[in-house]
Amino acid sequence: MKINRNIEKDSLNIREIIHNYGHLSQHNYWFYLNYAMPGEKPIFFDFSDRGGILAYEKGKTLRILTDPVSSPQKKLAVITELLEWALKQENFDKVILEDITESLKEEIFKEAKGLGFKTIKPSYVFTWPLIELKNWNEKLESKIWKRMRNMRNKFFKNNEAQFKSVAQVNKSDLVDLILKWKKQRKNSDRVYLKQYLNFIEDGFRGFDFSRVILINGRPVSVNAGWAIPNSSDYYSCVGIYDYDCSDIGEVSYLDELAELKKKGYQKVDLGGSEKSLLAFKLKFHPNLFYTTYTFSIF
Repeated sequence: MKINRNIEKDSLNIREIIHNYGHLSQHNYWFYLNYAMPGEKPIFFDFSDRGGILAYEKGKTLRILTDPVSSPQKKLAVITELLEWALKQENFDKVILEDITESLKEEIFKEAKGLGFKTIKPSYVFTWPLIELKNWNEKLESKIWKRMRNMRNKFFKNNEAQFKSVAQVNKSDLVDLILKWKKQRKNSDRVYLKQYLNFIEDGFRGFDFSRVILINGRPVSVNAGWAIPNSSDYYSCVGIYDYDCSDIGEVSYLDELAELKKKGYQKVDLGGSEKSLLAFKLKFHPNLFYTTYTFSIF
């Protein structure tokens, strides 16, 4: 295991590992680069032909971001090696494992117990809905889409909308939208404001698609994401709206799905949500789901 605390200098190597072994929505170098929370520094664990682990450190706390960038057969082994290094050799106070898939979570709990580590029950349980685009029709013709179809038609009847990429919109306008969106969210929602601001400052590098809807020259939504490595699928990472603009959340999602289908993607991952915040995504009738867990090991 090699440890790299300068991920920008080693970006080509990390990106190659993600290219070779990446398979989950958050396996994206530029997302990893910009996703650190205040006070954290990225640290990459390189296991050579076994893949790698995306992580951050802050003092004596280590946070692992999603499953290892490894084949399914090797994930537990590299996680175990990292836990032993962090908790036995380097004496970290705790390791936070964020957005770990369900099957791997069960394996980690069993392995950690055998190694004498203490595991804490998950602090977050997220459901990730997916839409198979082959089953999705942008005309919204069936009965289940009637309400959404009427909503979209009314929106474009009442508004003169423009569509642009994030590169065509002033960064300051996007920042204003995100700050307003954050104020409009519920306090219980897990919103990492700094990371979204980082995406803007970095020009959304690593994103394969972005779409901004403007009304009267002002952005009221931004949707953006990227192709999931080694698949024909897409991760809709960013969905930000001005809630003062009626129905903009639904309309911008419908627009994004239509554009992604044109680009040939097979499935769209709508991102993880707690059950209490899942209702909005269920409006789009996803037909596949998976679960991730965030928990700590001492």
